[in-house]
Amino acid sequence: MQEKQSVSKDKDITLDIVETAMAEELKASGLYKKISAQLEDKAAKLKFDVMADAEQRHYEQLRKWYEDNFGQSPKTKKIKVSKAVKVKKPEKKATYEDVIKIIIDAEKNACKFYEDASRKTKDKGAKKLFEALIKMESAHVTQFKDEFRVITEPSLWCAEEDIPWMLEV
Repeated sequence: MQEKQSVSKDKDITLDIVETAMAEELKASGLYKKISAQLEDKAAKLKFDVMADAEQRHYEQLRKWYEDNFGQSPKTKKIKVSKAVKVKKPEKKATYEDVIKIIIDAEKNACKFYEDASRKTKDKGAKKLFEALIKMESAHVTQFKDEFRVITEPSLWCAEEDIPWMLEV
């Protein structure tokens, strides 16, 4: 009987973690959509639309796992109120660089959240899902660090002599 309570407790922990993760993924998707809506540059908009879709897919993966393992849909109320991954709010006049820095921190926090979740759960399926999400969120960190370097490091721009058709007349 003691063992059944432990299994139930482990399931409750995993249930809470997955519900929280779902809330955070929806929040991330919403953030990227909001940023995209504010941009005029089509390429920049596309980057954030792609990220919003990626975070939505993370949510769908978590929701499917939840439904497969708990036989029910998640509680909407719990999903709406989660604040597990802290994100610094950008100032009203934040620059594109400021927003990218905030996103890098948020994606790092998401990695830490899933690393902690993977350590806490005893459920092998959940652990596998969390480890996959760690890799995806880590790829987001790398992507936005690269984006930040491109917009802030002039050394990444090519030299004038590297530009085709730059002939001296």
